[in-house]
Amino acid sequence: MTEEAIYVLEKMAHGFNRMGRQAGRGFYDYAEGEPPELWSGLKVFERRRVSIPAEDVRDRLLYRLALESMRCLEEGVVASAADANLSSILGVGFPEASGGAIAYADRVGASLFAARSLKLAERYGERFSPPARLAGLPGEAPAQGAGA
Repeated sequence: MTEEAIYVLEKMAHGFNRMGRQAGRGFYDYAEGEPPELWSGLKVFERRRVSIPAEDVRDRLLYRLALESMRCLEEGVVASAADANLSSILGVGFPEASGGAIAYADRVGASLFAARSLKLAERYGERFSPPARLAGLPGEAPAQGAGA
């Protein structure tokens, strides 16, 4: 459980005395004979709203899985790009029409995929950084099955 979740639960229980359904007060207000209603005090926990472009949402989902599949291929966790593709579709639900995570990256193209990954890494953290081989760093060959 994240620190944020623990904070919310502790604040709900000890700060607001909202002990849950059995106590009649938790995330919902429970009135007898009435459907539960979301407690209006939850607004206290709202975060600043950030607008994320739909393209970024899509790419954050697809690129993260494709990048992890590439790492699995590089580290020998999977034996081939075909295995990585099948695993990404059957194991984590990567869109079947894409052919799998590695096939998706191949279709985008190594240089475009690496460039977009770097842009995502700038905005959303290093987990989106492409493997060194894909990024074409000096002395590195392109990743097998990733735009090569």
